[in-house]
Amino acid sequence: MEDFEKFRGHEVQVQDVMTKNPVVINESENVKKAANLMKEGDIGSLIVVDDHRNITGIITEMDIVKKVVAQNMSAADVSISEVMSTPVHTIERDRLVQEAAEYMAERNIRRLPVVDGEEMIGIITENDILEISPALIDITREYERIRGPKDIERFEEHMREVTSGYCESCGVYSDRLIPDNGQLLCPDCSL
Repeated sequence: MEDFEKFRGHEVQVQDVMTKNPVVINESENVKKAANLMKEGDIGSLIVVDDHRNITGIITEMDIVKKVVAQNMSAADVSISEVMSTPVHTIERDRLVQEAAEYMAERNIRRLPVVDGEEMIGIITENDILEISPALIDITREYERIRGPKDIERFEEHMREVTSGYCESCGVYSDRLIPDNGQLLCPDCSL
């Protein structure tokens, strides 16, 4: 990442903060290979592609934990295509970071592959956005929370149940922390 002071007061495009050349894996590979790639790259997700390098999904650490480990399945015997998250939402490289944050909040996702036409050129994550504008995530999520519920009673009940901040297990920012055995956990970590 670059020095983000230069972005203060300017509209920042996704291509300015994205991670270029994200790690990809073929959908036919097994989950064990995906886990090893994540470990080697110290990353929490991989873009899943088909034989023609078309994006078909995303596999995250939590996909592996919930859909393989917690089900007592062997990672070597499970295909990525069986556990990857779909559909995949993408964003064009020249869109504003604010638009990316709004899009993520609307869809409750944390990662967006970045495309230039049909070609994937990077990935932008919530953490990338937090590095340049921590308030942007809070603002867009709060807007979605307010806009979402249909009546005031549901909204007030929702607000009592929801706490935002960093998950005490994985450290990822979440607008839906859930109390679980004395810790505040994101929905992915709260099994």
